Amino acid sequence: MNTALRFSRIEPEQQAQLLLEIRNILTEVGAHTVDIYNQTYWDWQYKHLPTGKSYVYAAWDADKIIGYYHVPVYSCSINGEEKLIGNIQDVAVNPNYRGVGLFRQLAEFANKDLDDSEVDLIYTFPNDKSIRTFLKYNKFSVVSAVPTYLRPVNSGGILSSKIKLLGLQKIAGWFADAAVDLFSKTIKLGNAKIEPITEITDEVEAVFSAYSSSFVNHLVRDKAWLDWRYLKSARGKHQLFGVRESGKLTAVLVLKEDEMLGNPALLIMDFAFLNGCENALLYLINQVRKNPEVTKTKFNLLFVSGIAPALSSFTKIGFYRIPEKANPRVLNLLARTSGSLEEKPLLQEQNWLLTLGDWDVF
Repeated sequence: MNTALRFSRIEPEQQAQLLLEIRNILTEVGAHTVDIYNQTYWDWQYKHLPTGKSYVYAAWDADKIIGYYHVPVYSCSINGEEKLIGNIQDVAVNPNYRGVGLFRQLAEFANKDLDDSEVDLIYTFPNDKSIRTFLKYNKFSVVSAVPTYLRPVNSGGILSSKIKLLGLQKIAGWFADAAVDLFSKTIKLGNAKIEPITEITDEVEAVFSAYSSSFVNHLVRDKAWLDWRYLKSARGKHQLFGVRESGKLTAVLVLKEDEMLGNPALLIMDFAFLNGCENALLYLINQVRKNPEVTKTKFNLLFVSGIAPALSSFTKIGFYRIPEKANPRVLNLLARTSGSLEEKPLLQEQNWLLTLGDWDVF
């Protein structure tokens, strides 16, 4: 191993060099996310997040950055106590330095530094290629292979993107959609109104707070975090909608347009509802599906992944769970403590509230 290799936190004056090397590495590996790595994205993700705290590490060969490891820090609630959670994301190594244990060494350096920091626990969502390093060398444990659900909206469009049926895709898609709709439950609400949300108000925060409070482990989805994560996001436009029943906001839905399975899709990034108002959320999702003009987007499917009992109820309105082996983007939730927290409750899936909003890719 080259004796010039070293590891460090990134200092503010080194950030411009890091951005350049990130783009170089992503270009070399053919990643589609090259263009987002500009100063605006960096400031949003690592400087303007609500806690104002983030840890960024680099591997160096002399004066050249050859790997990086990013950990923004958020407020979370663990068994009713506010803690700090680090989310390991944006990790990569220069292709010319792979196969020599560099990523393992960088990860070990970063995690040891985090253990000595104010961060109480860490979670991450590694892919199949890097999960071994986290489990074997960094003392992480698997909490869950996060469930994923899909709801076809335009099956003809989905079929057209995958196979050729001599022009019969539309007909086959119509029958497929009709079958899904036939076995889907119609959700009715009296005196309900759907409204777009363009500002995170106290009322919106209250819905998320009430919903989150039923989980042992969850990010603090307060006004600052919701505004930063969705309305001020540098990773694309998010749309928020609410259901108001008899003048009271009872459910909120966060959507983002993206591509999934080679098709235009609406991702359900986040959701919340007041106690006893699960049907309000299902009604809201159904109305978005039936009336695409509400979102001013064209989409062939709805996609959601996360941990929450409410997700299983989505099957009532036509969602089905994607088998893990067929899932194009499996989320593996890994966690470990970096402080004095009891580990066992952190490793139980039923204790977590997790949505796509926790994951940095979307």
